[in-house]
Amino acid sequence: MKSIVAMVRADYPTVYQDISGAMQLAGTPQIATGSRVAIKINICEARTPETGAITHPLFLDAVLHYLREHYENLKVFVVESDATVVLADDYIKWFGFLPVMQKWQAEWSNLSKQKVIPHKINGRVLKEVPVAEVLEGSYIISLSKLKTNTLTGVTFSLKNQFGCLPLVDKSIYHDRIDDVIADVNMVLKPHFSFVDGIIGMGGTQGPALGIPVPAKVIVCGADPVAVDSVCARIMGFNPRFVGHIRKSARAGVGSLNYELKGLSIKEARINFEINKPEMWLLKLGGSLQRRAQKRLRDAWKS
Repeated sequence: MKSIVAMVRADYPTVYQDISGAMQLAGTPQIATGSRVAIKINICEARTPETGAITHPLFLDAVLHYLREHYENLKVFVVESDATVVLADDYIKWFGFLPVMQKWQAEWSNLSKQKVIPHKINGRVLKEVPVAEVLEGSYIISLSKLKTNTLTGVTFSLKNQFGCLPLVDKSIYHDRIDDVIADVNMVLKPHFSFVDGIIGMGGTQGPALGIPVPAKVIVCGADPVAVDSVCARIMGFNPRFVGHIRKSARAGVGSLNYELKGLSIKEARINFEINKPEMWLLKLGGSLQRRAQKRLRDAWKS
């Protein structure tokens, strides 16, 4: 059976109507009255929303509006974690997220400051995934961006869940990033995924310093592997050759087979100014740098 993925034209001035239309095509999520909902935004660096690097506050506003209009008595949290270049508590203030949360009675939760519950798995790298308490038993919604990524080629909903790891130095996993993304999604697979491509990011310097690309689309669905497969094809990648998408499918997170409703891939495709050989060289250079740094740290400790 193929997973349903919806893709529609969109713009920020009409984003609520656009999201509503996409949800009609994808199928309205079944969220019980009184449920706890955790919305995982994407803040990868101190970059403004107009760059395409981070979740746009207007997109979050529209999703919260939709939840409040269609469901009753939800306990809604907006979540993100700290990282080596992310001060989540500050960034939600700087980039306009706090007023949106206050408007729709959503609470903020920094995953790096939560009590964690360990989940044992038989993963490719991880044998245990630390899950922040607020995510335990929550209906998880991913609000990711349509972006290139030097490490993984592309970044959408599956990569967004890597940010649910509460540790700050997530770079320790960068040399096995595709495997770790699959491992994390075995435990923290989003129940529903939105990919904001109204302003995406292209070039070889994603996910933070690339080129803003006005793709003007929203992609969404309940299967993050299928959603990411559509997004990869929009950007000119075969999802079967994107490591974390392929490995997540093999881990049972979702399916590479989908039924696309709304826009076709051909209608949505736009030039993301991607130089794949250059991306590969940047990834190789980063890996060599990390290994050299590790050898220096090990030598210093000894």
